[in-house]
Amino acid sequence: MNAKEHNVMIVARLILAITVAFISWQATIQNVIELPPLMNNDKILHYCAFGVLAFLLDYAFPRSRFGFAKIMVLILYGLGIEYVQSFLPFRSASAGDLYADILGICTYAFFIPLLKYLHLYRRYWRR
Repeated sequence: MNAKEHNVMIVARLILAITVAFISWQATIQNVIELPPLMNNDKILHYCAFGVLAFLLDYAFPRSRFGFAKIMVLILYGLGIEYVQSFLPFRSASAGDLYADILGICTYAFFIPLLKYLHLYRRYWRR
């Protein structure tokens, strides 16, 4: 790994950490911001969040492929969010949220072969 690739990896890890912190914060606060009706669908937010997390996790740790270990880390994080939410009076745990998380992860995994053809990601997928 050359210096440029190493720097990209460090930045990806920083963005991943910030994203995890933001999602964790959003999952544990009482929402006071009104979103448009479509975006207020909690399942869509879970799906998008975990699709992005899957991409960031995979990109931040390029030496290992997107497989069982990375998928389990994401699923356990989703389970952790639901567990914490079960104790919050203004939140509730939901199996549907966990299913949306898993669907977001699976969607990213499905698109990995297509990402290999994008010029921006070719170098990353050389591994």
